[in-house]
Formats: sequence, C-alpha cells, structure tokens
Amino acid sequence: MESWPPQLAVETQNGRYDVGLFSETPITRQGKRVGLGELRPDLRIRVEGQNSGHRAMIAQAIEILA
Repeated sequence: MESWPPQLAVETQNGRYDVGLFSETPITRQGKRVGLGELRPDLRIRVEGQNSGHRAMIAQAIEILA
C-alpha cells in the first residue's frame, strides 16, 4: 500500500531513520533532477531536511550518490 506523503526508511551508521518527502522535494543524481522511482534499496543518498521527531525527518532535498 502506498502512503502519502512518501516515506523512506534510511539506514545509517547511527541506525534507521524514517524520512518523509513531498512531491516538490527535489531528488537529484549527478546534478539532474530525477523522479521518486529512482530511489531503491541499497542506494547511497544524501538527505537534507528538518528533524521531525526521534529518528525522523522531512526531506528538503535528496541527492543520489551511488
């Protein structure tokens, strides 16, 4: 089942974080904007955003690193 706004579960060295994003949240790869469908398990990403609780945040930008 799909949720809205979309949410990601991101694993870091410090544990798991739940990341919410909106349709206007830019997702980029190599400087070019890509769609939400480009995000998949095992990608390295950089997330910029605001904390919204314990181990939770709202993404303002996501960059796909690898």
